[in-house]
Amino acid sequence: MQLLAGELFPARETTEEIFRRVYGSLARSGAAPEVRVAVRPYVATMGKLRMTKAGIEVRLSELMAAAPATVREALAWILLSRLFRKAPPEHWVRHYRQYMHRKEVRHTHQLLRAARSRKKHCGPKGRAYDLEAMFEKLRERYFGPLMAKPELGWSGRLSRTLLGHYDHAHHAIVLSSWLDRAEVPEYVVEYVLYHEMLHLKHPVEHSRGRRTVHSRAFREEERRFERLTEAKAWLRASR
Repeated sequence: MQLLAGELFPARETTEEIFRRVYGSLARSGAAPEVRVAVRPYVATMGKLRMTKAGIEVRLSELMAAAPATVREALAWILLSRLFRKAPPEHWVRHYRQYMHRKEVRHTHQLLRAARSRKKHCGPKGRAYDLEAMFEKLRERYFGPLMAKPELGWSGRLSRTLLGHYDHAHHAIVLSSWLDRAEVPEYVVEYVLYHEMLHLKHPVEHSRGRRTVHSRAFREEERRFERLTEAKAWLRASR
């Protein structure tokens, strides 16, 4: 059984004291600098760290500031290891991930994201394709009427690498505007939208600190798309 170092120290140890202690363990010599911790309304990151002339500035999200001491220590090892250009200890990385993958933590994080950020896109009606009409067509063919329609839109960027994504916090599917062109076959756009609709039906699975984005059930259902081979071949040849 892995004993976490933070469990050997008093529970009342402050976040500043945790970061100073971890800094000392990494530096191995010299006095640890002063540490100042501030809480910020972050939703995209759990924490940031930088070295200044006055010491170390740590900025934590509200979610992380309220986390157990061992989780804050895990983040301290991760952030300070970057400062020293070292790989953080694996057991601390694993401890951090296990906490972040807990159902109640993920739920709180999603609520914060939904409340504090707005999904940016250009709406479902594109120059070449209408995502709402395409969604209805695919829902009728593959999913049935019980699938709730998410917010749909085209991205503001012409990305060839990120063709689409489903945002669970905002219940939104956004496709890259690179696909919204007359020269892109309709079945290719349908495949990308179908793939993101599968994410709506098959959420990311979390088990023992690991995330499974494309489960076996997801992959099996993806193969139901009628022109899957053609769509993938076109995308490989065009990107």
